[in-house]
Amino acid sequence: AVKVGQTLSQRPDILPEDVCEALKTLQTSNKPFPNEEAYRVLAEEFGAIGPVAPGLPATEGCDPCGPTLFKSLSADCIASASLGQVYRGETHDGQEIAVKVQRPGALRQCLLDGSVIIAALKALQGRYWNGDLLAIFDVTAAGIVKELDFRNEAKNAEAFRSSLSFLGYVDVPRTLPQLTTRRAMAMEWVHGRHLSSLSAEEAMRMTYMSCEAVTAGLVLTGLVHADPHEGNIMLADDGKLVFLDFGLMSHISEGVMEAFASGIQCVLSKDYIGLVQAFIDTGFVGSPIEWRARDGDPWQLTHPDGDTRIAMAKELQERMEACPGGGSRFGALSVVLGDMGFTWQMYTPPYVILLIRTFLTLEGIAGKVDPDFNIYEVALPWAVQRALSPSTASGAKTLRNSLLTDENKFQWQRIEMLIEQQQAQKLKGNEPSKGLDGGDADGVGLPAASSARARLMAQEASKAQLDPALAAAAADAQAAQAASPLDALTAVLGSSSGSTLRRIARDVDSTELLLRLASPSARPVRRLAVQKLADSLHNSISCSISKMVHAKYAARSSVPATQPWPVSEQAELREKLASKRARTVSWVLLRFHMSRQVAAGWRGAAAVCALAYVVMRVAVGVLVRSVARSSATMAGKALPTPMVAAVAAVAAALAKIAGRELSAIGTSFSNVAEELSDVGSIGAQAQPGRAPDAAA
Repeated sequence: AVKVGQTLSQRPDILPEDVCEALKTLQTSNKPFPNEEAYRVLAEEFGAIGPVAPGLPATEGCDPCGPTLFKSLSADCIASASLGQVYRGETHDGQEIAVKVQRPGALRQCLLDGSVIIAALKALQGRYWNGDLLAIFDVTAAGIVKELDFRNEAKNAEAFRSSLSFLGYVDVPRTLPQLTTRRAMAMEWVHGRHLSSLSAEEAMRMTYMSCEAVTAGLVLTGLVHADPHEGNIMLADDGKLVFLDFGLMSHISEGVMEAFASGIQCVLSKDYIGLVQAFIDTGFVGSPIEWRARDGDPWQLTHPDGDTRIAMAKELQERMEACPGGGSRFGALSVVLGDMGFTWQMYTPPYVILLIRTFLTLEGIAGKVDPDFNIYEVALPWAVQRALSPSTASGAKTLRNSLLTDENKFQWQRIEMLIEQQQAQKLKGNEPSKGLDGGDADGVGLPAASSARARLMAQEASKAQLDPALAAAAADAQAAQAASPLDALTAVLGSSSGSTLRRIARDVDSTELLLRLASPSARPVRRLAVQKLADSLHNSISCSISKMVHAKYAARSSVPATQPWPVSEQAELREKLASKRARTVSWVLLRFHMSRQVAAGWRGAAAVCALAYVVMRVAVGVLVRSVARSSATMAGKALPTPMVAAVAAVAAALAKIAGRELSAIGTSFSNVAEELSDVGSIGAQAQPGRAPDAAA
């Protein structure tokens, strides 16, 4: 009943809000059961002959003078949960262990309570929620019953470790098979600390690693830790991220993973029509979409504004743009959807409830460390990797349509739209954002919620308050070590799951792509490339400078250097193999498209020249920009303030002059490239009997 109460405390759409508030006390208040009962369970499950450990009383049926089960065991539990409690011990061969013991009679009590709850839910059906309450309870109860068999938890732990082994920094305590039964389980003791005991730099590192690991499970592996709260995450002494308690897991299907990945990208790109489609694909919104004018009215399949999908996307956009943190906080999206549930029919599949709780919990941890933390940006590389390696036919079609037209030409409109959105977002970021109440959003966590469901989401997302001590570390150092979309591309390009991406890369009209890339209309794209590459190069140079400065002044400085994320040997080997395969595939594609340019005649020659120009333009721009920034940074660490200003001014002037000269050259070359392209097109039209390449 306690476990069911903990789950129902998250569901004001099932129970009244005041009942949910009362049930929340079950999440933190779990009274331990007597130690003597725990000793008895251990003796029964492990077949003890004598006492459980020296200094502890022998249980009934055991010889007080017989051999002990463990070399040592704590007299009292060190942690207590709803289904059991944990003791610290040591085996006779000297291995430190944690021993988890189930509450006596837990399974029987859960089954009895379940029969009562089923009767109650039948009475509540249709009054507080529009879904199938019994289906929700059936999945919840099945999870609890599985959680009551510790052998399932041991299997989950091993599966979770294996699924995230590619990250190289995730670890899970290994269980002892000979000491794992239905009601008791022994696992290796982890030497580490929880969030409250970490330094600022360690807290930031653990936050980034935990969010990256969980979101990788959400969109890549399909195996997600359903309860990653602070007590279930540790930073080990060797720097690895350790997850605990695998009784409750979420298993995500391939189609739903693709939908979640699409939803993450849609939030960042502000594609609200795509976001609505992602809701439909996950089962959160039905198809056709149902709407009503007021709460209590019958549901309708039509909307006064026309297409229900467009109407829902429009309302979602208005609410998200008016919501503080709408593009960066999952809690904001949860609040918006909670309030929209009055007029839009939304379903809550059991796995969605678990995943919402998972994201809100992660956001709560991040809220203590970094007020500007954007969970969508951390999840983006994995979302990109999932989108680039679709496993369903619909996912492959979506990927191809998002990159190529029916004529195999690159979708420039999408790139231009993303750049425009980015520029608009920068302009908007310079203005003070307004909350729903009209006040400044700075410092405001989430908007006011008007429904019980939305209020609960807001409470969960705002539960953690910023800890100034933990927030003292800069997030840039950790973000630089996190995965990037380029890493995702490298991982997919040469892998077995990258066949769709490789086919698209082969089919693209490379001649048109290169000519367009050198044209004046593609100047924003080139500028964006220069900016991103310059930022990356600047970060690399800054890291090298920081290492040199730290090595030189380590004896004088009391500030510890940023620690790199740990990486296992298997992960390093896997990354090297992925990079090698990606280089091989890239070389094959390059040769293929170069042969295309040769066959394309004058247009191909123009395309090759365009490629040379773009490479030169971007390379020089990146070099000038990164050197200027790095010079200013280095001067700031070694020179007085007036000299820093002078160095920065000179660097900016040189960069401006070089940029102006290159832009003039680029404009002339771009005009020539477009003229050559136009000549080829005219020739192809004038001589339809000849191949376009020969006419060009």
